[in-house]
Amino acid sequence: MRAQAIPTVQIENERVIVTEWRFAPGAETGWHTHGHDYVVVPMTHGTLLLETDEGRRSS
Repeated sequence: MRAQAIPTVQIENERVIVTEWRFAPGAETGWHTHGHDYVVVPMTHGTLLLETDEGRRSS
């Protein structure tokens, strides 16, 4: 079991939800689906691990 990433909703209205996620080293969001379109904006350097039913991919 990994530590959980910490979400903070910055903006939420009828058009958009903006959430800041803070990841300690090795932290995760857990398995989930996205109900909306989304954009990821990294604010620091590092490697993220994406785990899907098709396998793992680092970015």
